[in-house]
Amino acid sequence: MAAGAGRVSPVVRAAVLGRPIAHSLSPVLHRAAFAALGLEDSEYGRAEVGDEDLAAFLDAHPAETGFSLTMPLKERLVALARERGWDLDETAEATGVANTLVRFPNATTVANTDVDGIVGAIRLRPGSGTRATILGAGATARSALLALVRLGITEVDLLVRSASRAAAAAELGTRLGLAVEIGGLETIRSSAVVVSTLPAEAAPTLTWEPGSGVALDVAYAAESAVLTGASAHGYTAVPGTAMLVEQAVAQAVLFLTAAAGTPPSPAQVEAIAASMHAALPERD
Repeated sequence: MAAGAGRVSPVVRAAVLGRPIAHSLSPVLHRAAFAALGLEDSEYGRAEVGDEDLAAFLDAHPAETGFSLTMPLKERLVALARERGWDLDETAEATGVANTLVRFPNATTVANTDVDGIVGAIRLRPGSGTRATILGAGATARSALLALVRLGITEVDLLVRSASRAAAAAELGTRLGLAVEIGGLETIRSSAVVVSTLPAEAAPTLTWEPGSGVALDVAYAAESAVLTGASAHGYTAVPGTAMLVEQAVAQAVLFLTAAAGTPPSPAQVEAIAASMHAALPERD
């Protein structure tokens, strides 16, 4: 997407918002994509923003192409979109959560690329069967439910510390056509897919039935007790960075489409993905 003779490169101005935000790898990934495409004037930053600050922050930054949003903003962004009449893509509409705001010339669009992130990370390592297990029931768990439907899952065990906190996620799963069972964070039955949406520091001690599917921990801490347990019981372990890159690629495509007026080519999307994977910090 770099400019050729007589052409002007698109310029993206974007940032990741959330609280806390210092740990986010999004600036590393998006800046790597800009470098790979020769977009020297594009910028991607970060800002600490909470629920109560989001509307004012967006109003104060009207010239930015868009924003990536992490916790605790994903539900607030959807509510704000509905208040202001912004477009909700089908993933944000279905899940009630979103992680992306993009300003196109004639419309502001709110999207949930976490769904693409989970589908992409798991599709690369397919399991077998139609049962899945999700640990947790928050915003990312709701994205996982829609992703699992797209992967052909029909039954989901939703494992949580408190059944009362799982009501919204269970209702969404049922609405999506899934057979949902709520249980405690104790035993993982044999599953085609296991998705942990718990913070790394909150991972419980679990009993695993043997399986041959894939396990994804959306947290991208260096050590994952969930993935260690999954690997020991026959699962293919997928680190959270796989989802992180997949959802960031989808965001980058939206930002570039808004800035350039046309989507990046397949070759450019491949370059974006490759650059983001290469930019991930090495782990010991």
